[in-house]
Amino acid sequence: MQFFSRNSRVSPEEFETIEQAITPYGEHLKTVVEKGGYSKTESSLCLPSDEKLLRLSEEAVNVKSSPALRYIFVVGIGGSDLGTKAVYDAIFGYYDGIEPHRFPKIIFLETADATHLHRMQGGLSLSELNPKEFVVVIVSKSGTTTETIANSEVLIHFLKGRESELLHRIVVITELDSILWKAAEAQGITTLPIPKTVGGRYSVFSPVGVFPLMMCGIDVHDLLEGARDMREQCLKPQHKENPALASAAVLFTYYEQGLVVHDSFFFHPALESLGKWYRQLVGESLGKENIKKSPVGILPTVSLGSTDLHSVGQLYFGGPKRSVTTFISVINEPATAIPTSRLFPELEPRLANKRMNDVLLATLKGTKLAYQNHGLPFLETELSAVNARELGKYLMWKMMEVMFLAQLLEVNAFDQPNVEAYKKETRAILDFHE
Repeated sequence: MQFFSRNSRVSPEEFETIEQAITPYGEHLKTVVEKGGYSKTESSLCLPSDEKLLRLSEEAVNVKSSPALRYIFVVGIGGSDLGTKAVYDAIFGYYDGIEPHRFPKIIFLETADATHLHRMQGGLSLSELNPKEFVVVIVSKSGTTTETIANSEVLIHFLKGRESELLHRIVVITELDSILWKAAEAQGITTLPIPKTVGGRYSVFSPVGVFPLMMCGIDVHDLLEGARDMREQCLKPQHKENPALASAAVLFTYYEQGLVVHDSFFFHPALESLGKWYRQLVGESLGKENIKKSPVGILPTVSLGSTDLHSVGQLYFGGPKRSVTTFISVINEPATAIPTSRLFPELEPRLANKRMNDVLLATLKGTKLAYQNHGLPFLETELSAVNARELGKYLMWKMMEVMFLAQLLEVNAFDQPNVEAYKKETRAILDFHE
């Protein structure tokens, strides 16, 4: 993975000022990683090196794996599944609809959607599945997430109720000794822990992501190795060697100038869920009052190239100049040639002797030139390929970027005090309608 800030127009002096401001926090992060454990709020940085947690997930995979396995139902919402979904969709999930015979597949149950549940019941013939054909993964850090508990109960009911054999096909991932942990243990259900100091949006390298991704055949060791490599790089003191510090410096500089939107523009549609994971990471970590009691935050948006050039491109080029963009592309794509014998050879003759990769690359280059011509700042990220190692690097980079940004914005990157607002009202409404 390579990151470029050459078109950001942030001066060397501005980079140097931010480097000096962030140095004490960078030293703190080094100490967190060196000491290990989970005593600090930044302890999610230690997850890629936690052999004990990895071993627990591996042991659970060995018990739950089956040659007949077809479906892994991941029941969670927000940080409990967005990281897992980002990796799965990038490698497998985006293609599930056109690869009907590839198994096992992960099916995500997120929001409370009765239509989805009922269609899934009929479409997958849930009541007819042999227990060896599925695993249910229930993920909730608190153990009390309303949507997750509701989806879990309906899914388990569809899978023939509370038979003892069914209980052995369930894995609960939650904070140690949460109410859900205790309820699962009481029924003999396998449990995997989320460290107390690790928030959901930082938990992808814990059993939250490791267990289901390993179950579906993704090389989790490569994912974690990529994360460790990027973590080491992002602990370096200078922005030229540290992509997290560099990207945080650019985003903060433009935020101070009134550019409060950060658009992640993916030129690879299978990475859309990666953008949605980052959207939560930025929104929940940075959108709050700072230590001066002033509301701050960067609005994260997600675009797909070249699709969204035909939907919101006009706004980006002709609308208010309030955003900075990061273009994310993949260098090594499978080559698919455009046929020499064409149905409409008179249309777009410039496609002769080209590949599909050439079309997308030309679109990306053309888009960047258009951004330059319109005075729109942008950053660039190139993934060498879509694989577990590169995704591990990307996820760790962005988590550390947000930690640095939080320091610059003077907010706590690890709480989400206002998220409870809707949960409190939802529970009150459900209580009222008992």
